[in-house]
Amino acid sequence: MFNIMKKILLLFFFSLLLFSCEKTLPDVPDDEIPAWLKTRISQDEQTIKDYPKYMASWGAWIRYIWQKEYYFEYHNILSSSSIAPVSENGDTLYYGATNLKYYNEKCCKQYVWKAPNYKEY
Repeated sequence: MFNIMKKILLLFFFSLLLFSCEKTLPDVPDDEIPAWLKTRISQDEQTIKDYPKYMASWGAWIRYIWQKEYYFEYHNILSSSSIAPVSENGDTLYYGATNLKYYNEKCCKQYVWKAPNYKEY
């Protein structure tokens, strides 16, 4: 009886551990990607095809929500700089007080596109 309880508790513990881990968020559906971003992604994909060792092979576009709007960021592990967040309609959120609020308040990270060598950091 003790062995059965022990197995049940272990199974429960590992199940709890498995379900409590952070989940990978689903990719953004194609119809939710703005036209300007689709163009940028197509350009990056062509660059990767032509020059697979260029920096574009390590980038990703990520979508966040801030003040009930979508914003998109480009991340690249080979670059120390990043592109300023861009709203869904293509407006860039330049550095300043508003930008600081954005970085403190943004949420709901979702990948829009990942290059073949992109590594999450």
